[in-house]
Formats: sequence, C-alpha cells, structure tokens
Amino acid sequence: MNLTDDMYVPAVRWRQGEYQSLLRLSNAAKDRIVPLVTIPEIEFDFEEWRPKKTVHEHVHPFALRFHKKWGKRPAWVGVHPSIVTQPMDDGRDIFRYVFDGLRGYECNAVPAIPLGADAATVTSVSGVVSQDGMGAGITLRLEDLMKPKPEADVLGFAARLGVALDETDLIIDLGAPNFEPYAAFASALVAALQKLGDLGRFRNLVLLGTAIPETFKDVGKGTSGIERHDWLFYGEFTRRLPAGMRRPVFGDYTIVHPSFTPTDMRKIKSAGKLIYTTPKSWWVKKGGAFRDDPEQMHDHCAVLASDSAFRGAAFSHGDDYIAKCAVRSAPASNQTRWKSVAINHHITHVLEDLSTLCGSP
Repeated sequence: MNLTDDMYVPAVRWRQGEYQSLLRLSNAAKDRIVPLVTIPEIEFDFEEWRPKKTVHEHVHPFALRFHKKWGKRPAWVGVHPSIVTQPMDDGRDIFRYVFDGLRGYECNAVPAIPLGADAATVTSVSGVVSQDGMGAGITLRLEDLMKPKPEADVLGFAARLGVALDETDLIIDLGAPNFEPYAAFASALVAALQKLGDLGRFRNLVLLGTAIPETFKDVGKGTSGIERHDWLFYGEFTRRLPAGMRRPVFGDYTIVHPSFTPTDMRKIKSAGKLIYTTPKSWWVKKGGAFRDDPEQMHDHCAVLASDSAFRGAAFSHGDDYIAKCAVRSAPASNQTRWKSVAINHHITHVLEDLSTLCGSP
C-alpha cells in the first residue's frame, strides 16, 4: 500500500465506538484512509477486581470482527504493550494468532510494531512479514529520534524484521506534545527527521499526534472550543519542509487521547458531551453526568444544529445522527454511540481539511 499526500491515518483502539465509526464512513472516505488499529488493553472489572476477560477471550474475536467492519481495505494492526507478550490459549503469541486469523479472511493487514520491541515480538512479527509479504510498520517516538543514531536504529530494526525498506512504513508518533510555538517545534522536528537520512527509501512516512485533552474534567459545562493544535501545527510544519524533503502523511488519534484508559465508573460520573471537529478547533458541548440524564444529548445536538459550525446532516453519518437527535427522531443512546458519532464526523472533516491543504498552491 502506498499512501498519497491527501490520505489520512486515524489511529484507533479496536473498541466498539471506534470500529463502528469506521464501518459507518462513506466509501469515498474509506478509500482515503488507512487506519492504525491497536488491539487495546483488557478492561478491568472494578467490582470483581479482576480483568473482565482473559487474553484469549479479549483477542479471539478480532480477526472476524475486523473482516466484518473493515473488510479487505488496508490497515496497520498493532497490539497494546500491556498484552503483547501474553500467550493465547493454544500457546501462540498474539501477533501470530491474529494474523493467522486475518489471513484466513484475506484481509489486507500490515503488522505495526514499535522500534525497540522485545525480541519475542520481533521474532513473531518477522514470521508474519515472511509469510504475508505485506511489509511492516515501525512506530517511532520523539525520544527515538533524539537518540545518537536513529537512522542506524531503524535500519537495524528493519533488518531484524526481515523487511526491505521499500516495504517499511515509518510512523512517527509524537504522542501529545506541546505543539506551540509551531515554528520552533516544526524546525526541531525537521532537524530530527533529517537524522533518519533519505526518507524516500521507505514505503510510507506518517506523522501522528494529537492535541485532544486526556480528560475533559477541566472543560466547563456549556459550549467551549479546544484548538486543534495538531492539525494547525501540521500546516506550519509542511510549509517549513526544505525543498525536496518528503512530506509525511497526516495522522491523529481522532478525538480520543492515546493515554485514555477505562476508569472505575462507580466513582466517576462521566459528563454527557458532544465533540465536533471544525476547521481550527473542537466544538464541545458539555452537560451533567450522562447516566443521570442521557436525554441531555437531544439538547446538545439541538444547540449544535443551530450553530454555524454544523455541516449538515449530509456531511457524514455522524452528522446525520446529530441532526436526527436534535429533533428527537433518534435516541439519546449511550456514550459509546457518541464516541462513534464524533469520530465518524472527525475523520470526514480531516479528509476535507487535507483536500484543501493539498489543493492549495
């Protein structure tokens, strides 16, 4: 798979809100994204004080569900570090088990592995690479780029995986940095990327990050705006690339912070909120505790539907649901559904952003 400049890499954990948002995208949108899918950590049962599932129970449904939700479209598939070294019931490691399953459905999946992964995981992924011939994604953090010889580290790691550089996808994961001031960070990032040598050797180059807050507890009730520093920075970064330097494809964590983990909902009453991506910010409408008043989502949607920021029901599946909920022809549903609505709209909006950016002189 070879990405073009106007394509987009949404990084998602494979939970219901995320995979339903992908399923409900238009075909035109699906054609322009390659998601970085992570099989997430196992949720914890705080009442029983144990994991909700075994590793096998947690991972086993993935291949079939991926096939049903994403079909044969391309994606990178990685595994959360908290479970990657744990065996399945039959003794296979997770990467081998998952890709054996995906292969049975003829899925177009490429393993994604962090630079510096443990030896057992490298061995497993190298076996997938050898068997499937689809290449591999290597994720790098900022700290990897800050090391003395990042180019040698990447080349050596690719060799250990048995993957040629023209079948290697480099995914630069910034996490959630302080993007400001944009100009200074852009200059520093350009210098860091130059330490990797000729970026054209790699099949794909992706720049991934987010400015979404880890928690919305400090966002007050009512209507607020949160700047999309990751997207605004990307524009500045691309303008500062030296002539001839490869431009990374844009990626982000949609509207979910990468450090988000499910919490003990007996102690925390999550607010009912609507997150809506606009060209420069996230429009946020926050109310009281969702489980005390799920019907508040009708009012949130009505406020958005009357705002100039709203793109209309035809913009995306998420927008259509918002429009219906605003007039109470769709149910207030649950928080998983609202995550799906927000992500579905966000992905569609980012694709429009990229079309504008790539079409500009």
